[in-house]
Amino acid sequence: MKKGFSANLDLLRTIAVLLVLAQHLCRRAHIEHIGWAPTTSLGYFGVLLFFVHTSLVLMYSLERSRLAGAPMFVSFYIRRIFRIYPLSVLAILVALSLHLDSDVNGVAGLSFGALPGKYAVLSQLLLVQNLVFVKSMVNVLWSLPFELQMYIFLPFLFQWIQGKRMLWPLVLVWTVCVIAAVVQLHTGALSRLSILSYVPNFLPGVIAYTLPHRMRLKSFLWPVFIALLIVAFTTPPTMGMGWALCLTLGLIMPSFGEIVTPWLRTGSNRIATYSYGIYISHQFCIWIALSLLAAHPLWLRIPVLLALLIILPLVLYYAVEKPMIQLGSQLARRCSDRWLVAAPG
Repeated sequence: MKKGFSANLDLLRTIAVLLVLAQHLCRRAHIEHIGWAPTTSLGYFGVLLFFVHTSLVLMYSLERSRLAGAPMFVSFYIRRIFRIYPLSVLAILVALSLHLDSDVNGVAGLSFGALPGKYAVLSQLLLVQNLVFVKSMVNVLWSLPFELQMYIFLPFLFQWIQGKRMLWPLVLVWTVCVIAAVVQLHTGALSRLSILSYVPNFLPGVIAYTLPHRMRLKSFLWPVFIALLIVAFTTPPTMGMGWALCLTLGLIMPSFGEIVTPWLRTGSNRIATYSYGIYISHQFCIWIALSLLAAHPLWLRIPVLLALLIILPLVLYYAVEKPMIQLGSQLARRCSDRWLVAAPG
């Protein structure tokens, strides 16, 4: 990652996961609107910010690997598998063991429900729900199949743009992808290709990667800019608006100076580090504090909720996420090394 860019990305990721958390807290409290803005738009736009952030960060990751060709592809895919699957599989297994499902019996978020069939469980474990039209038991998992499917294409994009000024070709590709997304949305025969609807949200991260990081805008404007994007998405919260705002983010992001406020840098870095655990676990935290403890007073449930939102992501990171990331890195390194040794010359 380019020096001076990580703090801004940490803040972007922090805001994204907090938007998702805010949406689910509001839904559980039956708050449908904040002012004019539907609360469902908050979490959805948070996921779109994740998509931009993810594709940009993975471009830097591919650059740091200093690999090319088959070793780069093998290393990238192994690392991503060990990054995304362990927590998602754990979440599904926990939901199964507790007979939990999302959005059943009129309850927003997790609640007790009937167990899905083996086919539905398998599709969720593999993260292919969008391909087989299966509802996610833990509904935040809906976004992971799109990330996984986009991972297939990112190394190809990285190889294509290396050493080139690719702004206008990539903007042209983005435009073509928007057209393809519109066609997909209105063509029943293409319903299994729902990934096309989100490619215009991933590509702006690749566009940002190709642009030089020139600090034309003051760093204090970065959180203001993100806030303006959030507000803009609520008027109206449509898929087309999401595409346009993600492109705007990708084009302007490299123009901001890095945030320097110590507490903001430190806080956003900590939240960003544990953000995947927060994303996966927060609905379980809400279910425990606001459903299982529903008979207890609010002054008890709120501290329990806050404690769980802090402790559970920490435990998941150090017990599952970090060890699996390290294991994936070791396997990727061994596989790429063997491939290089076996290659002619």
